[in-house]
Order: sequence, then C-alpha cells, then structure tokens
Amino acid sequence: MRPHLKILVIEDAVDLLEQITSSIGNTITYFDRSDVEISLLEANSVAKALQFVREDGDIQAVVFSWDVVAKVKELTDVVPLNGATSESASPAAESVSSQNANEKTTSEKSSARNAVIDNNARVIDAIKRIRPELPVYVLGDAVKGLDIVNQANGIESFFYRNDIISDPESILGYIINDFDDRNETPFWTEYKDYVVESNDSWHTPGHSGGASFRNSPYISDFYRFFGRNVFVSDLSVSVDSLGSLSDGTHAIGKAQAAVANTFEVRHSYFVTNGSSTSNKIILQTLLREGDKVIADRNCHKSVHYGIIQARAMPVYLDSVFNPEYGIFSPPKMAQIKQLIEENTDAKLIVLTGCTYDGLLTDLKQVVNLAHEHGIKVFIDEAWFAYSLFHPALRDYSAIAAGADYITHSAHKVVSAFSQASFIHVNDPDFDKDFFKEVFAIHTSTSPKYQLIASLDVCRQQLEMEGYKILNELLSNVAELKSQMAKFKRLKILSPSDFANMFSHFESDNIGHDPLKILIDVSALDYSNQEIHRFLMDEVGLEIEKFTHSTILVLLTLGGMRSKIVRLYNALKRLDDGAVNLSKRKSKSKSPLPADIPPIHLDDLPSKAFFSPREAIPWQNSVGRTAAGLITPYPPGIPLIVPGQKVEQAHIDYLQALASQKLTVQGIYDGDIYVVAEE
Repeated sequence: MRPHLKILVIEDAVDLLEQITSSIGNTITYFDRSDVEISLLEANSVAKALQFVREDGDIQAVVFSWDVVAKVKELTDVVPLNGATSESASPAAESVSSQNANEKTTSEKSSARNAVIDNNARVIDAIKRIRPELPVYVLGDAVKGLDIVNQANGIESFFYRNDIISDPESILGYIINDFDDRNETPFWTEYKDYVVESNDSWHTPGHSGGASFRNSPYISDFYRFFGRNVFVSDLSVSVDSLGSLSDGTHAIGKAQAAVANTFEVRHSYFVTNGSSTSNKIILQTLLREGDKVIADRNCHKSVHYGIIQARAMPVYLDSVFNPEYGIFSPPKMAQIKQLIEENTDAKLIVLTGCTYDGLLTDLKQVVNLAHEHGIKVFIDEAWFAYSLFHPALRDYSAIAAGADYITHSAHKVVSAFSQASFIHVNDPDFDKDFFKEVFAIHTSTSPKYQLIASLDVCRQQLEMEGYKILNELLSNVAELKSQMAKFKRLKILSPSDFANMFSHFESDNIGHDPLKILIDVSALDYSNQEIHRFLMDEVGLEIEKFTHSTILVLLTLGGMRSKIVRLYNALKRLDDGAVNLSKRKSKSKSPLPADIPPIHLDDLPSKAFFSPREAIPWQNSVGRTAAGLITPYPPGIPLIVPGQKVEQAHIDYLQALASQKLTVQGIYDGDIYVVAEE
C-alpha cells in the first residue's frame, strides 16, 4: 500500500490536454519514486473536473489551464455530496444568483446559466470550496502571468503552458516537492529515526528501553504483550533533538506549525492529557478572578472546573432537553444573543460546538454576535475534529466560523492515541507568553512521546486523505439510513426528527453530524440493558452511549465499511426479533423531567468549591449550597455546580437518573458535598 499522488489536469482543448498529460506522464519514471504511486487524470471541462474533485479523494494536485472556457451552470449545477449539500447551499450558486431572480423569465434564466464566466479565478474558488487543501497549479500565457496571479487567490504556482510541454519535469518536480511537504511528519520521522539507532539509555525512564521488563521472570509477559518498539520508543525529555513540548522547540515545534497550517489557524499546540486539560489551559489563560464568562450549561465538566480554577463568574445558558429521547440540544440562539447583550463586559463565551449526539450550533452567528461586543469565543469541538475537512461539515466548523480558541480531542474521532489533544488559536490578541506559563502548570515535564507522534501523523492523515475517508463514511451512512428506512421498529433519527424535538432547531439553523448515528430503540420489546448486552456479548459491538430510548453509534476515521455491515446485521436481527433476549415486563419509559432548573449562583463557584465542606445525603440537600459538581455520565454535563442552591427539581432529576442505572459523578456513597454551615 503506497500513497497515491493523482494529478488532475483541466484543459478543454482535447489535443492540448493530451499533449500536457502525455508530457507529464512520460517524465514520472525519471523521478524514481517507488514509494509513491503517481498518475494523471484528465478533465476536458470544468463540470467534469469538479465532479472528479468531489468523488476522487486520491487527487492530490490540480493543473488548471487558465484559458478553459467555463459556464455559469458548471459552477451552479452542484452534484449533492452524499445528500448533504445542494445547489442552494453552494456559495458558487449564491454568487451568480440575481437579486431579482424571481422576476426573470425562463429564457433569461437559461441564458444566464449558459453564460461564460468572466474570471476563471471562480473555478479555483469552486475547487477550494470542496477541498481547500488541494494545491492548484495554473498554466497560462507567460505575458498574462502577473495579471492571472493578481486576479486569483489560492494559486499554488504559475507555469507557462509551452514550457510544460517542452520541459514537463519542471512542473512535476514542483508538484512532487509540494506533495512531500504536505505529507511531512516532522516529529514522527525524527523520533522514529532516533529510536531505530538503538542508543544506550542512561536516562529516564527507569526501565531502560524495556530491559527491566525483559530480564524479569515476573513482568516479562508485560514486555512480550506490547512488543519491543513500545519500550525502546518510551524516551526521556533528555533527547534534545526531539524538542520540548512546553517550549515547542525543534521537531515538536515544526510538527505544531504543520498542524496550524493544516487547520488554517495562527497557532496549534499538542496536549498529552486530553481536551479536559486543553479546556482548562484556555480558560485559565483568558480569565482572571471575577471575570464574566458566558458558558453553555451543557459544556463538559472540564469547562466548569476550568472556570473554578480561574475563579471566574459564569453566566450560564439554559439547558434544552428532550425527555422522550433523553438528549440535549445546543442552547437557543435567542438566549445567546440576550446574554451577550446583557453582559457586554463578559470576557469570553464558551460553547460545545458538537454535542455528544452530533447536534451542531451555527457558530458563525455566535462569533459575529460576540465579536461585535469584543467578546472572545472559545469552542470545545472535542467530538468534531474532522469538521474542516469536508464541505458537508465545514459550515459548522468552529475554525471556519472564526472562533478564537478551539480544542479538538484528536483521540475521539480522528487518528491519535487516547489523551492526545489539539489546542488551536486564532485570536489576534493572543498572549502567547502567559499561555505558555499556564500550559506549564497543567502539562507534565515528562510527556509521552508516542502521544506526540500520534498527533503528528493524525495531522498527516487529515491533510492527505481526510476528505477521502470522510466522503466514503458519509456515503456509507447514507446507504445505512436508506436500508434502515425499511425497518419496522428501529429508526435512525434524522434532522426532521430533531426539528420535532426542539422548537429552535430550524430557526437557529442547528445542524447534525451524520457520523453520529442516533438510533431510536423505543419500539423494541427489550430493555436497553438487554440490547446493550446483545450488541456487546453476541455481536461484539461496543456502543458509545445509550439512553432509555436511544443508542448512539460513532463513526470515526476508523469506521470501515465491514464494521457498518456488521452493525446493520445486528440491528436487523433486533428489528426482526430474531434474537434470544428477555422481553421487558413493561414498555413504560422511566420518566425524565422535561426542564432542568437554571443555575442561580450566590457567589463565585470557586468560593464555594474551596470553602469548608461537609457531606450529606443527596436526598436531604435541598436548600444547601453545593460545594462540588454533580455530573451524570455519560454525557458528562454537570447537573449542579459549586455555588448553586440545590432545589427539589435537582433531586427529582437525580432520582430519575438513578432508575436509568447511569453513573453520577460527585455522589459518594449516597452523599454530596455542600458548603458547611457556620
């Protein structure tokens, strides 16, 4: 299996197209690149070229002849991307639509669609809207070269067309060099080379490349299970050439710069103890004692802990909960707008970009509202790290929306080891020096190099084949939904279902990540525990999350088609009743309160958290001030935060959760911590 460098050549003059491709193709062998498969793909029209760009994820470079004649309809007749995109959603379509489109006659509209576009820079824009990472090399008249560069953004380089025919090595060498640069892994390459050298270890860690394991009659099985490379690559920070994580030097610094380039941000940082820590680092960098921060009540508990650590004052957005399915939606845009306008002195707004169940906030609205008042925007995008790499998802990307700070759990849905996380910074006012001090507070001085290496190759995969993998996954999900539409009992919940659950779904332009497959199992005759046991024990499928009426299945970059087929087979057996499971005695669902009481704080959460505390039975805590977080898990959203008065509604909600047999963190042997009474 080799990387594939497929070069798309766009030229509408058939003879010239053949000349260009044959000239370049004949030089491929001169470069002696047995490590890379290099091929060419011809497109004799813009329409065909855009179709290839959408469908062929192996395309890694585009050679575009500037004199191609392109018509408006070639940019507006957008082929739907796995059912997720349409002509009306296309910026290209918007750019050519008339303000008085409704007044045009049919013939006028037809004439407009057949009109030749006046600037071929729009073809490059159309390519970049599908795959912004694709380098585009323009061929044209040398005399017009400077004018072409001035007209178009996104050109990787310009070549005189006649030179390409007479000296094709010039452009192919350029393309291969750019491909190698994009494919580079600065840390992983140097790290691997160092490990292969097999240097004597006279530094930490104490197992000395696994010697203490290998030579022990007691723990040698541990060594054999993981294998030699795990131990010899477990290095100390004493290896200067690999760089410092806290200072971002040498190979680590180069790898972080590559991530920033791939994700189109000002700075990116590696974190080796999860996005929970990434969230705390950002919050403590931006907030000081007493600073106001507008926060989504449904944020992960790490955000709440980060606010406590920063001694900030949160202003919470209310939860919007659907009791029938047991899922939360993003907060209402009307309340976001209201709290921003009522708290223009807030320093920051913190939201979860993608909920556990895949519901997506229209972040462009939030960023615009916040920035109008000088408020920074921080988005926890832990479950949506691939959002930037496919046009069907990009409109909901925090980076594309212009957020100032973004965290990605690279281990959750893309290809990095557990605990590996990215911090991305786009804030023009970023205090880099203070950030590094806070980073040092939270980060180990002995980070695990395997985690850093996994972040480096994770970036490489997203850059080189992220679009291809996501395109295949979205296509597979569309097929799964089509097949499951025939089921009698099981149902994949769709945007129309979410619109019925949440009144603000359509008006707030809430989206849904199709790779978060939320399945309604309420019509089955089996309990959720029985369904979960069947999927795990008999079929070998581990489910990410379930409520009383749903199960959530995550498709990640490792979501191979064969896994989807196995999932479908298991779900079909459940739907057909072809399973040997105990039927539940009653079909009645455990009631869940529809409304979670809003958070009212008496003082800074940090004051309550660090005050003297006492433990009391949670059932007897009404009226007392909480000193800790009470967090049902999953999904890890606090019900009660420090500084909040416990109400009877909280007790009712906890009792309802207890019947679901969910873990509730913050309850210890039936007790919760409250502020001690004087």
